[in-house]
Amino acid sequence: MDQLIENLKAVVGADAVLDKPEELLVYECDGLPQHKYLPRAVVFPQSTEETSEVMRVLARSKVPFTPRGAGTGLSGGALALNSGVVIELARMRRILEIDQERRIARVQTGVVNLHVSQAVAQLGLHYIPDPSSQPTCTIGGNIAENAGGIHCLKYGTTTDHVLSARVVLAGGEVLELTSAEAGGNGYDLLGVFIGSEGTFGVATEATLRLTPLPPSIRTLLAEFAEVDDASHAVSAIIAAGLMPAALEMMDREIIRAIEASVFAAGLPPDAGAALLIELDGIEAGLDDQAELAKAICIKYGARSCRLAGDENERKKLWAARKGAFGAVGRIAPDSMIQDAVVPRSQLPEVMRQSYGIAAKYGLILANVFHAGDGNLHPFICFDSRSPDEVRRVKEAGRELMETCVRAGGTITGEHGVGLDKRDYLPLIFSEADMDAMLRVRAAFDPSGLCNPGKIIPMLRGCGEARAVSLSTQPLETQGAAVATQAFRASTIRSPGAVPSNEALRVLAAAPARTTVPNGARGEFKEGIAARFLSQIVGEAYVTAADDRCPWLTVAPASAAEISEVMKLADREHWRVEPSGASTNLKSQAAGRRANLIVSTLRLNRILDHEPADLIARTEAGVTLAALNARLSSKGQWLPLDPPGGASATVGGVVATGLGGAQTFGYGPPRRHVIGMQVVLADGSVIKAGGRVVKNVAGYDLCKLFTGSNGTLGIVVELSFKLRPRPEREVTAILSGNAESLVFAARQILETRLFPVALELISPALAQVFKLPTNGNQPVLLARFAGGRATVDFQTNQTRSIVEAMSTPPTLQLNLDDARLWNELAGGLSEHQKTGIPACPDHLKGKPGVVEQVLQPVEFARFLEDLSQVGSSLWQLGLADGRMRIFAEDDRQVEFSKYSKTQPGVGAPLANLISRIREQLDPRAVFLS
Repeated sequence: MDQLIENLKAVVGADAVLDKPEELLVYECDGLPQHKYLPRAVVFPQSTEETSEVMRVLARSKVPFTPRGAGTGLSGGALALNSGVVIELARMRRILEIDQERRIARVQTGVVNLHVSQAVAQLGLHYIPDPSSQPTCTIGGNIAENAGGIHCLKYGTTTDHVLSARVVLAGGEVLELTSAEAGGNGYDLLGVFIGSEGTFGVATEATLRLTPLPPSIRTLLAEFAEVDDASHAVSAIIAAGLMPAALEMMDREIIRAIEASVFAAGLPPDAGAALLIELDGIEAGLDDQAELAKAICIKYGARSCRLAGDENERKKLWAARKGAFGAVGRIAPDSMIQDAVVPRSQLPEVMRQSYGIAAKYGLILANVFHAGDGNLHPFICFDSRSPDEVRRVKEAGRELMETCVRAGGTITGEHGVGLDKRDYLPLIFSEADMDAMLRVRAAFDPSGLCNPGKIIPMLRGCGEARAVSLSTQPLETQGAAVATQAFRASTIRSPGAVPSNEALRVLAAAPARTTVPNGARGEFKEGIAARFLSQIVGEAYVTAADDRCPWLTVAPASAAEISEVMKLADREHWRVEPSGASTNLKSQAAGRRANLIVSTLRLNRILDHEPADLIARTEAGVTLAALNARLSSKGQWLPLDPPGGASATVGGVVATGLGGAQTFGYGPPRRHVIGMQVVLADGSVIKAGGRVVKNVAGYDLCKLFTGSNGTLGIVVELSFKLRPRPEREVTAILSGNAESLVFAARQILETRLFPVALELISPALAQVFKLPTNGNQPVLLARFAGGRATVDFQTNQTRSIVEAMSTPPTLQLNLDDARLWNELAGGLSEHQKTGIPACPDHLKGKPGVVEQVLQPVEFARFLEDLSQVGSSLWQLGLADGRMRIFAEDDRQVEFSKYSKTQPGVGAPLANLISRIREQLDPRAVFLS
């Protein structure tokens, strides 16, 4: 008798455990049949509580496990290696809650993706992520892989549509991981969990963002003689400022296979390639977009480009696209599907090389892919009965991956790494990069039981969880020779610029600092520190403390210099605070506890901008204003409006993770960051993410560092996903009583006018920004952005909404509104630092800031309570519940009752946060 099996049956019941070989056969592989491992057992929990207890049983027996949904994955990620146990979530398929007003659905993670949209369709809502396996894949599987689909070009992947998740760690601890948009605070643990492929824990419940169905859709089919022509058209469509909801390509082999199958949709079998282009949104202006897309396709060689005649034809076209995977069987008995992403501008060259690789190995290559994202899905067709063909397929597959990486791409955009691509990860990440990933993995799963053997290959001299071994000897006691080595001057300065002998003598002769056992900090010798920092960055860039700046500040000019500064700080146990433009009041206050401020202001180069890719790469000290000034010449921008406004540095914006009023329309900083370079506490320099818009290779550490406020590392370089600059931006300014403005805002949302911001401004704040008000009444700002015809329709409909009200607010249109929104973001930051002369007497001085997220049901009570205490400076995002109040500290508690966030942090979550800090910053160099 297998005691483990009996223990599992005692938790979930005998009918919920499979252990016979013939029963387990179904679970030996996932959607990629090349890898097969028979599990020891399969367990079917039906609740979070059962899942937790199952994982406790496995932890006590030290048995590894693998979570599994529908088994549609294509990377070998859901296979139980080493006779592990599969935790199958298919019976956890209840939709627990649908909230139409908040536009959310709370579900168990065994729910099928498509069932969510079907359940809310009658409410005019849907769940956007739609992978090709949508009718069968589960929400849990989507979370594990950060699944995408055909509509993620415009709307983002799973990580952009999951607001919170209930997660069980390997030891059975249950956590609630919540995004900042849903009221969470602190590290974006949800963001780094999504896409972790079951190696961090098991998600059992999820709260999903629901999105209104688009009022109108246009679907075009463009036929090309050659794939090369279609590839150039893809880049041109994006560079022209269009943002299709979907932009998909099928080549000749795929078209013929589809037309010979049950998915036939009338695609041209003689075409070399076909593009499916879908545009959606408000009816007004949509035909203009369709005409522009058509003109671009014709310009780049399309034989024809036509609109789907009706909804039935549109559905047939998309059924054909999604059915391509099944149709490939008509080309050859077997196929290996690859999943890589390249910059859109590199599509033509990469496609040519791909077909050349197939010809080199005597294989047929069929391509169907998300062209708008540059996300390739080449099918290498073969017969597995031929060992020689199997060998050639493997060699061709690796060469394809190497080709995509050389083009600036990545090895997977949505299928994940799993077991299949584990050995490819070193193509894009260094050992230092992967070591950082393993440290985060060890924080989530110290036992190493969560889906072991996946994603990251075994690094030299390490296990699944790497130990951190650091010297604790202070620099003063190491001697001149070690000090010389520590600086490694040749790597950070021009030839010949080495630390002077005098500097080394000063260090060697410095009296031993006061030290306390167990690695506690000793006395900070500012003068000595300044001298040695000067050897790294130059004397001119080290600023001593004074009345104006009460801490030592250093301003390195490169990642290498910051690395050396951090090595010194790490050895000396200094407390370090990263800084950008110092627009964040909380950061300034924390800085007074720091020994050293590391400023990124000298890292001020914009490194790269490719309009066809909608990507920009920049150093962290570049201001948002400078970046957008550069991008505007190509009709693009980074649509962020953080506290501090355009004067904030992009590194500071990412470090705080804070967005502003237009977060509703464009998303917070986390949605725009696709790659970064970070210096960790020990001075190691790592890369996270990449330079393509879809990338699920490794763990998404970009999410972890975004919003971490510089407590885990110093961000020195960033890659951003951009947006086309809208043709027109107009703000409707409404003034009236709060009740009427909240009603007007609700109508604007319910009629699907899609404002990018919907901000209620207090009377006092309206006076600060000289907004037109009816006496002492609040103001509603509704900003619309898009094509001219679209914005005209939105503003006209807003006027109609106002005129139909029994007590209509006044309405004015600001047709040149950029200054207004810049001041709204930047002016608040100035108020934080200096106060605003116009603010009420009881708020003058140095006000505190309350930042929370309200639920819509709290709006009325919030506004009523504010009316009882008199005027104050506040703003409320009526579309997303984002609230900011500028008030004295003694009023902050009063407003905390409106927050969605739970009071305090539970022990399991607090322990996880501590483990992450300990793994990435074991000596607590960075301020918490």
